[in-house]
Amino acid sequence: MVSRNLPFEYFVLRNPRFDGAIVGYLAGAPIRDAVIDASGHRYRFAGLARRDRNGRLDVESLRAGEWIVLPDLVYHTD
Repeated sequence: MVSRNLPFEYFVLRNPRFDGAIVGYLAGAPIRDAVIDASGHRYRFAGLARRDRNGRLDVESLRAGEWIVLPDLVYHTD
């Protein structure tokens, strides 16, 4: 279920530093195995974020410890 009450921006890692091996590509851009946030916390690639038919990110499908890296990548805490 897509939440209309929870802005997806609350679940986005801002300006992560990409790290690790390339594990795939999305729209021609590499997907890295890991990202590191401004505080030095490391996150591992978990998959692609779900969207509804209107294109909204489904933040309620995220599990505890999962964060979105735009455009549509999901990373979880290491």
